[in-house]
Amino acid sequence: MLLFEPSPTPCGTRAKLYSESVYAYYRDSERPTMVAIRKLLEQWFAEVPASEQLDLARRFRSPILRQHRSALFELYLHHLLVRSGFQVQFHPDVAGTQNHPDFLVLKDGTARFYLEAIAVGNSEKEESEVNRINQVYDTLNALESPDFYVSVRVEGGPASSPAGAKLRKDLTKWLETLNWEEISASYINDEIDSIPAYEWSHDGWYVTFEPIPKPPEARGSEGVRAIGMTMDGKVRTLELDRDLKEAVSKKDRYGALTLPFVHAIQIVDSHRIDRNDVINGLFGQATVRLGQNREQILDRLPNGAWVAPGRSIHRTVSAVCVWSTVEPWNFVTLEPFTIHNPYAINPLQADLLPWAQEIPDHSKNELILQPGKPIAEVLGLTIDWLPED
Repeated sequence: MLLFEPSPTPCGTRAKLYSESVYAYYRDSERPTMVAIRKLLEQWFAEVPASEQLDLARRFRSPILRQHRSALFELYLHHLLVRSGFQVQFHPDVAGTQNHPDFLVLKDGTARFYLEAIAVGNSEKEESEVNRINQVYDTLNALESPDFYVSVRVEGGPASSPAGAKLRKDLTKWLETLNWEEISASYINDEIDSIPAYEWSHDGWYVTFEPIPKPPEARGSEGVRAIGMTMDGKVRTLELDRDLKEAVSKKDRYGALTLPFVHAIQIVDSHRIDRNDVINGLFGQATVRLGQNREQILDRLPNGAWVAPGRSIHRTVSAVCVWSTVEPWNFVTLEPFTIHNPYAINPLQADLLPWAQEIPDHSKNELILQPGKPIAEVLGLTIDWLPED
């Protein structure tokens, strides 16, 4: 079978609508970038065993963003492992439990480790809020203003659906009262505080709109997106150390495994993750304590995924590989943080994965960076694999 269905509604080369599902846009768009993405992902999908394709395709095609992104991440991981010279079995049986890890990874026919793909991100409630916001954005983009775009700064998220059409009407009337020359001068003279704003709220969602003058040659243009900029559009700010700890804890559910167990974790809705947050999530939050002579000593609280007061925990988890949001346009630039668990019951072989990893040096009680291949090389992609539109 194919990953992408034939498009029932080709949409040419227009930009993606805010409320449009990612899969639908990938399927329907005729932009060269989207055509290249479809071609690549179909190639990766063809590597998946036929018995697993239907389930993966259903989730990849889902309009629910969490499900789509989880399926894309699994497809990405499968190709990454295949390109690394592994064989991959889906949902293997594990003795003593009815639970099934996502993958059993083999090398030359010998089982080497289990791998679980984990997505950390917005809850169903928070995703519903994002969907309501996106519907409003699409409504506002139909706003016709000859002189201005609008910037949108938001806080919180709506617990119910706003009346987007009424907001568009009110915002249109407000923009008609503004003077293009005066506001353009405010921007040119860096008099930002003098730029007027339109404040609006609905059921826990607080929005501030500001006018952005269109350049002279664009004044009077129609059929152009009205929203020029959105700021702080995320409903939730991830607390990576806490979320990472919870993800490891919840997915360590397979009992006494006899092979190493790797957690591949995607931090959804984050485009940059910090190594310190990853380390805090695994080994406990960094702190400072006073020594006998009142000197400051760097230390960690025993509240990480692998460390509890007086003991190590989740020792069946041999390593974690942490990515920010995996999307086609960052396939060649996104490098994971891969950290081996120094307390693992079944340590992962240090030279098994081809990309960079941090390996415990027990003699020095520290992690040592072991260089590896760039992920782009492992995936078999060049830096310019995506054409320009």
